Amino acid sequence: MATVLAVSGTFHAHGAAAREARYRVTIARGDLAAALETLGAQTGISIGWDGPLPSAAAAAVSGQMTARAALERLLRETGFHAVRAGPTTFRLVPTGPGGAPRTDIPETMPDVIVTARKQPEALSTVAAPVATWVPGADPAPSRNNTHGVAEDVEGMVVTHAGAGHDRAFMRGIADSPFNGFSQATVSVQLNDARITYDAAEPGLSLIDVARVEVLKGPQGPLYGTGSLGGVYRVVTNPPVLGSVAGSAGIGVTAIQHGGVGASSEATFNLPVIDDRAAIRLVGYASVMPGWVNVAGGARGTNRSETYGGRVSVRIAPASGWMIDVVANEQSVAARDSAYVDVGSTDLTRHVAFLEPRDGRVRVAEGKVTGQIGATQLTLVTGYTRQDQREVYDATASAVALGLPRGSSASYQDTRAYSVFDQEVRLSAPSGHSFNWVVGASYLSATTAADGELSQPGRPLRPIFALSRWATEIALFADTSFPLLDRLRASVGARAFRATTEDSRRERRKLEADAKATFGLTPSASLAYRFARDQLVFLRFGSAFRSGGLDSTNTATGRYAADKVRTLELGGRLRVGDRLSIEADLFRSVWTHLQSDYLEPNGLTATHNVGDAVIPGGELAVEWRPITAWHIKSGVTWQRPRLDRAMDGKHLIKDARLPVVPDLSARIEVRRDFTAGAWRITPYAAANYVGASRLSFDAGLDRHMPGYGLARAGVAAVSDPLTVRLDIDNLFDARADTFAFGNPFSVRTAPQFTPARPRAITLSVSHHF
Repeated sequence: MATVLAVSGTFHAHGAAAREARYRVTIARGDLAAALETLGAQTGISIGWDGPLPSAAAAAVSGQMTARAALERLLRETGFHAVRAGPTTFRLVPTGPGGAPRTDIPETMPDVIVTARKQPEALSTVAAPVATWVPGADPAPSRNNTHGVAEDVEGMVVTHAGAGHDRAFMRGIADSPFNGFSQATVSVQLNDARITYDAAEPGLSLIDVARVEVLKGPQGPLYGTGSLGGVYRVVTNPPVLGSVAGSAGIGVTAIQHGGVGASSEATFNLPVIDDRAAIRLVGYASVMPGWVNVAGGARGTNRSETYGGRVSVRIAPASGWMIDVVANEQSVAARDSAYVDVGSTDLTRHVAFLEPRDGRVRVAEGKVTGQIGATQLTLVTGYTRQDQREVYDATASAVALGLPRGSSASYQDTRAYSVFDQEVRLSAPSGHSFNWVVGASYLSATTAADGELSQPGRPLRPIFALSRWATEIALFADTSFPLLDRLRASVGARAFRATTEDSRRERRKLEADAKATFGLTPSASLAYRFARDQLVFLRFGSAFRSGGLDSTNTATGRYAADKVRTLELGGRLRVGDRLSIEADLFRSVWTHLQSDYLEPNGLTATHNVGDAVIPGGELAVEWRPITAWHIKSGVTWQRPRLDRAMDGKHLIKDARLPVVPDLSARIEVRRDFTAGAWRITPYAAANYVGASRLSFDAGLDRHMPGYGLARAGVAAVSDPLTVRLDIDNLFDARADTFAFGNPFSVRTAPQFTPARPRAITLSVSHHF
């Protein structure tokens, strides 16, 4: 049976620039698989092939040349020829009679090599619901952040609480809109390091990013506890050995009803020791105007600033071995919240205090990969520190917080999260029909949260404190193998020991000793390939999430662990270079659902609410009716509902899970043409988000009506220069994106988070 594999997962954000780039390539004559691995590291290209790669000797290559030229020289004695499958992706095919390149194999629609399942795979062949977002590959981009990814990925939803304070959900697996202390349902990864446990989605700006990989549905076998809804994985561009390159860009943004802001970014790739080591430096900054006004006070109070940078080092100490070190830091600060209390059509809020918020995330990761005989070894260590501070007007809950009636006060919520993640794994050599990966992992996550009340002229008053230490030790394995000529099976499992030790002080102190939980999360799939680009699969997946403290549970003082099991039927179809279709039908069962809820005083706690059933379906279509036109569209239908209470009784009321809509859709149309040396691409796109509810908790079952947002623009590229004009929220729609903003007043007054008004951005970037 034919299997598509890859040796490198690297993409550049600017395909046109990468195609013309010349690299210093130095590859000794030797094993073909090792030579392809080295070429991928030195040029950043990805290379795939159908079926097992036979043992062959690659030719020696040395000098300055394009990546394609280097690949052709390397292959000249192997019986293979390279066919382009994407801007920086090639697949290997056998040469024809007499060694001439075969001409009967068409170049296909661009494919992507993904590594989210711990092994490199061509996306078109993956027997699982995986989506990718590649910045720069599409001239009609969404925003370079998590919200932009969610606009282009079926089944993904992100709340609108603000960068670094949002919660991400997938496939209807949504527990609560509030940033409480239950473990997140989506595992967030930066490269191979896990960077969140119970923290909010960090809101990393996607600058100099190769791609984002989104695994939908429970991913317990490979990613452990907390991956109930899926995995959100950001893959950064690694340093390219032997190459001096870079880019710089600036942008100016004008927001209607707001003001003018600016952004800038720069990237430099520098060799350190010729073809042995390189460093990549990334820096970015943006200042965006606000558009929310305080009644009788300041205007545009939700002005925000973002600053970030990344340093990556790649070392190739020996053939077949690679060392990667990445350090990333980003800080985001906003002067005020972005919600209003009159209506989503009004941009005014009535508060006694501004509500500033800021966040900072720092990630350090080290990765070592290499060959031990015919086996691939991977060692990964990551450490993440995430700090958040939010200030709320707590006047509406003064009495519940122990203050005299009529008192005015603000509440400061300070949190510090850390995640230490370590993994070692072994995998099968590239090209084998029997693929496998086995490994062991250790995770340690800590959380420290403090809440303090502030009144004019009085010292801060501590009223809340929480500390948590969670660990997970696990062994995991995943394998796929042929059953028949076109039928392939895969089986995976993770055996783990998870512990959580909690301490919470509010009006009284609750403590829970570390309680060990042993468990097993399996997965299995069957995939049938009708042809090289036609695949249908049946998959079962599962994931587990640990329990914690519950002050309302008088019996145990804890909330129980919950688990998701999903069965789905999916398929992928590609027709030449014109049409691509992906479809999925799924049904998830979520037992002992954990949910963060608001106590009467506005503070957050967690409890179990029952069992949920989530059926749904997704469809994504990419069509090129003629070469110049490109149409992409997608639709998601799902019905996430709480089905049973904790006592096992069926619920009569239609208890919708929070935030996630039943229906959402997207469409994008663009056309390419040339004008002299310029490639011009105008585009138009729109997203529809269906109606949803804020929460199923009593008194907070707020309706959020469906809405549509459109964007349009034009990109002009003449290497090495790119000029763009983008208009977001084209018709200046006043959609209510999130019916929440302040936990202390949400019960006493309606709250609305209006969509950002029309924003016009002019940007220029230069690549060298």
